[in-house]
Amino acid sequence: MKKISLILLFICLGIVLIGCNENEPDPELENMKDKMSELETLLLDLDKAYSDLEMELDVLEPITIDYQERIVYLENQRVELLTKISLLENQLGELANADDTEVKLFLAEQYYLAPNDNFQLFYRSIIQAVNPYIYHIKLTGTVGHGYNRYFEWKPTNDDDGKTYSLKIDVRDSNGEVLGSATTNLIVSSADSTAPSKNILCIGDSLTSSGVWVEQGYKRYVAAGGGTINLLGTINSSNVKHEGRGGWQWLSFVNGYTASVPSPFKKNSGSGISFIDYCTNNGYSHIDELYVLMTYNGVGGSFRTFNMAVEPFKSAKILIDQFHQDFPYAKITLLGIPLPSVNSGLGAHYTINQSYGDNYGQFVTVLNYNKQLADFAKDPNYSSFMRYVDVKGQFDSEYNMPTETKKVNNQSNTTELVGNAMGLHPSNSGYMQIGDAFYRALCNEWQ
Repeated sequence: MKKISLILLFICLGIVLIGCNENEPDPELENMKDKMSELETLLLDLDKAYSDLEMELDVLEPITIDYQERIVYLENQRVELLTKISLLENQLGELANADDTEVKLFLAEQYYLAPNDNFQLFYRSIIQAVNPYIYHIKLTGTVGHGYNRYFEWKPTNDDDGKTYSLKIDVRDSNGEVLGSATTNLIVSSADSTAPSKNILCIGDSLTSSGVWVEQGYKRYVAAGGGTINLLGTINSSNVKHEGRGGWQWLSFVNGYTASVPSPFKKNSGSGISFIDYCTNNGYSHIDELYVLMTYNGVGGSFRTFNMAVEPFKSAKILIDQFHQDFPYAKITLLGIPLPSVNSGLGAHYTINQSYGDNYGQFVTVLNYNKQLADFAKDPNYSSFMRYVDVKGQFDSEYNMPTETKKVNNQSNTTELVGNAMGLHPSNSGYMQIGDAFYRALCNEWQ
C-alpha cells in the first residue's frame, strides 16, 4: 500500500514539473502527460482493489481461524470416536466369548404321551454338552418328577386329552440360566373309534429289523386302538415296512444302485410314484407315512443342514411327491436317536474318520433332527406333516450295545464301553423307538 502511494506521489510531481514549462508545448511531453494520467487512474484503481482486498482479508481472517479451530475439534472428535469403536469391539468380543457359556437345548415343541404309559425325557439327549450333568437342570411344571438323568411322568386316564407345559432351565452353580426351553406334553389315548388306516413306515437299517414298527403297532392294538394296516414289501418281526439297510433319502428317490431301484419308482419314465407303488402291491391308498431316516448320508463332525443340500434336498422331493399323490394323507418325520455316548463310535471307527468323533457326531445328529423339525414346521408342510422327537425319549447311555473292557492293561477292573458301530441300538433301544411310535399313533391329528 505504501509503495503505491509513493508512486502516485512521484507521478504527481512529474506532472507538476512538466506543467511548469508552458512557453513551448512539446507534443512528446503532452503524450507522456496523457500516459501518466492514465497510469495515475490505473494505480488509483489498483489501490482501491488492494484496499478492498485488505478489507476482505480482515473479514476472512477470523473465519479462517474458526475453521482451523473446527478442524482441530473434529480431529479430536475423530480420535474419541476411534477410541469408542475400539472399546465397543472389545465389548463385542467379550460378548462373543460369553456366548460360549450358553448351553443349547434341543427340546421339541411337543411330546406325545399316552395314559398309563411311563414317559421319560432324557437330559443327555436334549442338551448339547459333553457332560450335561455338571449343570443344575431345573424343571418347571405341574406334573412329573425330576431325576438325575431324566424327567419322568406316567399320566392317568384323567389326563387323557389334556396338555401340560414343561420348562427346562440349564443353570450354572450360581443359578444363572445358561439355556432354557419349553415343551408341551400332549396326552392322548388310543382311539377305538378311529377309522381304519393304511400306514407305510420307511427307513434304513434302524427300520429293517421291523422291531420298532412291531413294538408300536402291538402296543396300539393292545390299548384298544382302531384298525391299522401296515403296508410294505418287506416283512419282518411280523410286520410290513420299507426298511432297507444302508439306504437314505436319496436312495428312495433315485434307487440304491443302478440295479436296485427305489420301491417307489414310476412304472414308466423317471421319478417316483406312490400311486404306482400302491397299484403294484395291491393297496388302494396310503393314509399315513412314517419316516425314520437316517444316519446314512448324515455323517460329519459338527455338521449343520439346510433344505438346499443333501439329505434334505432328496427328502423334499420324496415328501412333495407323496403329498402330490395323496394330498389328504399325513406324514410323520421321526427323529433319529443319538449315537452311543459311551465311545461306541470311537471303538468302531478310526480317529481319522468323522464317525470316529463321538461328540462331533452327537452334535451333528442334534442338528439333523432340528432340521427335520424345522422342515415339518414350514408353513407349506405343517398342515399335513409333523415331527416326533425320538431322541429325547431314547436313552443313548444305556440302550446302545456295550461290552465290558479292562480299564487298563494291568488292571482286572472292567468298565462298560460302546461297541457295534455305536449307531445301531440294542434291542431295548429299538423298543424305546417303538414306544415313541406308539405314542404318536395314539395322538390322532387332523
